Amino acid sequence: MNLKKMVSGALGVLLIVGLAACGGGDSKAESAKELSKEARVEKASIEVYVPQGKNTDYLQKSIELYNKKYNTELELKPVDVAPAIPMVQKVTPKLVANEKMPDLIFLQDSNAGSVFEKFEDLFYSSEDFGFVKEYGDDFYSAKMNMLGNVAPSKKVYGFPNDWGNASMFYNEAAFKEAGVDMTKVKNWDELIEAGKKLKEKTGKKLLFMRDTGELDLVKYLTEQQGTSLFDKEGNLNLLDDSVKKSYEIIQKLQDEDLVAYGNSKDYTVIGQDCGVIFAGGWLASYQAGDYPDDEGKWRIGAIPAVDEAKNFSPMSGGSSYYVPKNSDNALAALQFITFALTDKDALDAYMELSGLPANTTAYQSEAAQKEFPYYGNQKILLTLDEISKNSIEGYAFPYSADLDNYIEAASYDIKNNGVSVEEALKKQADDFASKYNVKVNK
Repeated sequence: MNLKKMVSGALGVLLIVGLAACGGGDSKAESAKELSKEARVEKASIEVYVPQGKNTDYLQKSIELYNKKYNTELELKPVDVAPAIPMVQKVTPKLVANEKMPDLIFLQDSNAGSVFEKFEDLFYSSEDFGFVKEYGDDFYSAKMNMLGNVAPSKKVYGFPNDWGNASMFYNEAAFKEAGVDMTKVKNWDELIEAGKKLKEKTGKKLLFMRDTGELDLVKYLTEQQGTSLFDKEGNLNLLDDSVKKSYEIIQKLQDEDLVAYGNSKDYTVIGQDCGVIFAGGWLASYQAGDYPDDEGKWRIGAIPAVDEAKNFSPMSGGSSYYVPKNSDNALAALQFITFALTDKDALDAYMELSGLPANTTAYQSEAAQKEFPYYGNQKILLTLDEISKNSIEGYAFPYSADLDNYIEAASYDIKNNGVSVEEALKKQADDFASKYNVKVNK
């Protein structure tokens, strides 16, 4: 946890120092609006910083489809860069020095704000390029809301790739052995009762929590109640009653001994031996390959409600593509990524790779009807789409990601040091507000 804070602090210093160096950006660069009127680029090599795997496979397939449709000769030059903080650390020095950039950058929505706080003028806007006007209504409203809050100007820069909401992956076979029909479990009280039966009949714990202080479940439970941890002005909601309610549920789980504890990096390993795993749809990309012996046992559904009268799907991350101005083939990148995120065949290819497009039209295709044997032939793409339609609308700010460290610290103090929920949350809220000069909502 301290290491994360050190990295965050060092990055903040680097950004501040680099502000003077980055100046006003490349004055010779045309605006995205002007570029939208240009003819299609016929031949170019597009360099993209992107994590290797399904995303590179998807882009490669998309560029093949693009070349076939437009009779062009574009080629993809992917550079493998891990998402989140490593991606920010990779691009920041280049932006500081105004060096040549790749043509496309893959950024997690939760981390994009730390880049755009200082370097907004060094990127082309998807809104100015006409993407938002032409295609914006096709994407989840929660996704577009998030992208509209990344840059200080509130202009949309990102090209929306995927969108994830936390879902409940559950071992149906284990719950059946315990005499529980999980399709009838609608709220957290019922889930806790199901967990007690599961432990009694099978010896399995219900779920995983971090031994360093729970984080994800605090956020999920809070967002289920309709509370984003930041409001649209960037003020902190850590002292909201919904956060305290989340800790009440966590306390019940702990009191009933339904929790398996471990390191955060092992949560899917430990979770596989529990009754449920709360995760974004990305888990479906790995679970079958990592645990093939459990094929047919697992299912996916929405997380049971805290309050059935007011229930939202909590966020679990998303990513978008960004086009820097100081690159060799920005126009080709703008034209290509627009195609990749809107073309039916390209979106089908992404779903075949277990990708979850933020473009809702993707789920109207035959590809979305795919049955997954690992999940008992469940049509999980349609299930995950329904969950995302109920997403809470959240907000991203340059300091958003660092709040995780403060929530973990509060959770650790509550569980291990006997600190009251109110006292632990107030301490962390005050510390966070002091560091970032933000208001704490009471």
